[in-house]
Amino acid sequence: MNGREDLYIVLEVGRAASVNDIKKAFRKLARRYHPDINPGDRTAEDRFKRISEAYEILSDPLKRRFYDDNGFYTEGVLVEKTGAAQWGFGFASGLGEIFGQVLTQQAVRRQPERGSDLEYQISVSFDDAIRGVSTKIGVLRKAACHGCHGNGRMAGSRDIACTRCAASGKASIARGLLQFAVNCPDCGGMGRKVTECRECGGEGRLSTNESIDVNVPPGVSTGSRIRYPEKGDSGRLGGPAGDLYVVTNVAAHPFFTRVGANIHCTVPITIAEAALGSKIEVPTIEGPAVVRVPPGTQNRQTFRLRGKGAPSLIDPSARGDQYVEVKVVIPRVGDERSKEILREFARLNPENPRREIWK
Repeated sequence: MNGREDLYIVLEVGRAASVNDIKKAFRKLARRYHPDINPGDRTAEDRFKRISEAYEILSDPLKRRFYDDNGFYTEGVLVEKTGAAQWGFGFASGLGEIFGQVLTQQAVRRQPERGSDLEYQISVSFDDAIRGVSTKIGVLRKAACHGCHGNGRMAGSRDIACTRCAASGKASIARGLLQFAVNCPDCGGMGRKVTECRECGGEGRLSTNESIDVNVPPGVSTGSRIRYPEKGDSGRLGGPAGDLYVVTNVAAHPFFTRVGANIHCTVPITIAEAALGSKIEVPTIEGPAVVRVPPGTQNRQTFRLRGKGAPSLIDPSARGDQYVEVKVVIPRVGDERSKEILREFARLNPENPRREIWK
């Protein structure tokens, strides 16, 4: 692999890409440029080789770390010693020991880092999702250490300039014609040393179970995400805190069904109400409402009640609609008088509802 070629560009990923992102990118490009798919294409073959080499380096944590810090990677720069990977060259054991120290220091470099985002699932009733609700949740998060106020330093201690690198944070290593500028193995590239806080081990934060007030706004549905800035994990060494995302799971309602901001329900009506028309009372989330059923209403016909649905999360002043589907209930006829009335009705209204089928 050409040392000047950016491996991240070769795999078409960003420098912050996760291992899974790198694997997905490699599989995608490998399918496109594989020699079996492009027989006789030397350009595709060369591209496949570069992709494979880039993946071999970036998919290995140690190789990737060396590449990120030095801008290149050469086989043999990582050697195995006493069961632990160290940085070095097979022909220069002293250089290998130095790189091993650098790797150890880099793992604990004292740079502020943003805290992780957290996600918490919360169950709410159908009514609370419509009207909104306030509650408390217990969240396990990393909070700033009280002993060091989040900076990771022991109280009262002072930074000491690193004598090995003269506070520059860089050390020069040369072996023959090779010369490298690496992070100082004594101070981890910071140019100074600190006395770590005993309570948090120098991380600046401790795990704690914290009670957090949650205000669920009106109109949430299953899968809604409510963001609470800086309520996630506190940042390492004084870095900014992450965010907390509360994800709602709304319980089903025995009568109403919600689709977006609209609410649906089914209401039974009698044959007389459907045939002659009527005004019926139906439940809504705000109480009873009247629906006018016109004469000749058919089974499963739907009527709309404007503004009787759920509030919108985007615009709280806007509301959805309620759709009322009517179900015509056929009575069981037992007495002869009712049967005679129905026969008379059939004689007076000789309509065949199946005639459209045979047209």
